[in-house]
Amino acid sequence: MLHHTHRILLLAAGLLPAGPIEAQPIAWDLIAAGRPMPCATESRWPPDSIRYAALDALSCLQGHGFLFARIDSHRVGTLYATPGPPATIATVRIAGAAALDKLTLLSGLSSQPGRTFDAAAVESDAQALVRAYADEGYHLARITVGEIDVSEQPAVGLTFIVDEGHLPLLREVSLLGAERTRKGFASRMSGLREGLPVRSFDPLAIRARLEETEVFSAIDTPILGVDADTMIVVQVPVTEAPPGAFDLVLGYERSRTGRGALVGSGHLFLRNLFGYGRTLSLALHRAPGQVSRISVHARDPSVFGLPVSLGAQFEGLQQDSTYGKRVYGLELGHRFEGRLHVFGTVTREVTRPGLTGLQIVGGQQRIPIATALFAGLGVRVRSVDSGVNPRSGFVVETSVENGRKDRTQRIVRADTTEESTRLQQARLGASVRVFIPTASRQTLVAGGETRLLRSREFDESDLIRFGGANSLRGYDEERFRVPFASRVTVEYRYLLDRASHALAFFDLGYVDGSRTSESLRGFFPGFGAGFQLDTDAGLISVTAAASTQAPSEVRAHLGISLGL
Repeated sequence: MLHHTHRILLLAAGLLPAGPIEAQPIAWDLIAAGRPMPCATESRWPPDSIRYAALDALSCLQGHGFLFARIDSHRVGTLYATPGPPATIATVRIAGAAALDKLTLLSGLSSQPGRTFDAAAVESDAQALVRAYADEGYHLARITVGEIDVSEQPAVGLTFIVDEGHLPLLREVSLLGAERTRKGFASRMSGLREGLPVRSFDPLAIRARLEETEVFSAIDTPILGVDADTMIVVQVPVTEAPPGAFDLVLGYERSRTGRGALVGSGHLFLRNLFGYGRTLSLALHRAPGQVSRISVHARDPSVFGLPVSLGAQFEGLQQDSTYGKRVYGLELGHRFEGRLHVFGTVTREVTRPGLTGLQIVGGQQRIPIATALFAGLGVRVRSVDSGVNPRSGFVVETSVENGRKDRTQRIVRADTTEESTRLQQARLGASVRVFIPTASRQTLVAGGETRLLRSREFDESDLIRFGGANSLRGYDEERFRVPFASRVTVEYRYLLDRASHALAFFDLGYVDGSRTSESLRGFFPGFGAGFQLDTDAGLISVTAAASTQAPSEVRAHLGISLGL
């Protein structure tokens, strides 16, 4: 049966009688010029209802441009027709367009002079005009098709009548189901601005921007509506995530002396503070060899309502009695369209030796007193279909820092003196993850990371700590301390549900510490398996990993993430 809009077009041309026609469950076939028509089985009438079946058949033929088709004969279940020559489009006009350029609108239509008339194409063009106006913020615009002029050639003249309406402004972005999140935060993070027109409304893009905030555990498709004052209201059904989480990761591994050691970290994370998406995190990390680390991070995703983020951090590292290191940092970022985040950093580092660090090794103090200042620039792009259990997409982050380090240490030659030096240092960090769906409920994760420190001299406190559950699996935590470390990783995941999966992985690490006391360089493979489960208590993850150097020495890690 011809689409309802097609019937309106043909009624306007006087080609169909008005009045309702009731459909019945028996199909008729249509043969036109000896060939079956693709729309024949859409007509459903009893065998004795030849009049209505014929009207439906004519509607089909006329919708395909055969305006002067006729029914020649019939037998039970089949109609035979002569289609005649197809009608061409003589003229196309757009009436009532003022805000948008008529020539631009006409050039984008598929119905053009000289082409065969097609009712489906006319309907598609009407919808295209509606979208063109919506992209410019005219969501109240209405497009109708005027009376179709039919000549005997046969040819038709088309007129699209535009009612632009006024340009509505956005009143608010309303979060349906949110209790803690403020409305202003939703507007800023969605990329929409209250009091301005909503141009190029993209529900998927708005949903993706809100998902990136990690404030919500579930987000439904945004809906654009108009209130009683003809202002735009965007409604987004959401489920807020818990206001925080506590993560605990524990592992057991043998130390270099052969004794067992318990390693792990605890992480307290608070999200959406005061309803504006601000976050605060506190992490404690325990590594082998009496090494402990504390870090505090705070971040505001939108400062003063602008698409500018501000972050602050403090990290403290205590390496037994050798040295202590304190890091203070600020980060200022800007969010661009397309999930691109560009940020700049300023970092100050202070290193103080302990009793062991004050010892003289090779004629100089083992750990110098040092102060360093770095400035950096970074780029972060995140485009995944899920923040908890992604199946497709990618995550890329890279940063470059440059700075200077002033240090003072005792030098023992003929006598003991203090020597001050200044080093120019540069640091590079890069990380890539690509999620590739392979089969039903399965995905391949590939990527890697690289960290590089450039300096003419290295202190022990400068070196990159590499190895363990979060870097090179299958090796002890912070097994390597080098100026260059890189890893390529491949994971194959089987998705169990929205937040759960099982996985098998292979890591290939490369480290270069030839300029350090370890004089270490080479490739270090690791492999293993694990799973992540979403339970009533929270996310539970378990991994078991080993290295090809010692396959029997398995490093196991248990992680628990509890919502607050």
